[in-house]
Amino acid sequence: MLGDIRSEYDPWQAMNASGRYSDATPLSAAALGAATELFLDHAWRRFLTVVDHAPTLLDRCRPASSPWPDDAAALSRLADAVIDAEALVDEIVHGGSVPEQERRARAWPAIETWLSDGGTFFRQARISAPHCRPALPAHRGP
Repeated sequence: MLGDIRSEYDPWQAMNASGRYSDATPLSAAALGAATELFLDHAWRRFLTVVDHAPTLLDRCRPASSPWPDDAAALSRLADAVIDAEALVDEIVHGGSVPEQERRARAWPAIETWLSDGGTFFRQARISAPHCRPALPAHRGP
């Protein structure tokens, strides 16, 4: 999901920086705002998968026993970002409605943290994954 968010983030960021659509047509302030809202809404929906699955994987990461012990700080930021997103989800589900603008503003820092430190997470998750023996080929008989 982070790859999907990144694939939308890079063009969105370029569009914001240039103030133009990809065909070089100037963006109006309203169009830029609408594009930002659309990007943030798509990113949030995709990020919910990260919120669902990351805690278990983060718990398995042991940076101190990895070749990259300094990854601990990034993993801590990622865990904090998930906690913030979980609190937002809980508020949306149990506390009633959260206005869309507020949800976008509160969700973006967590998503941005995962976009910036996600590579560290993947590195640590890969090295921390249980290693399974390869499956033996099925016996075909005599």
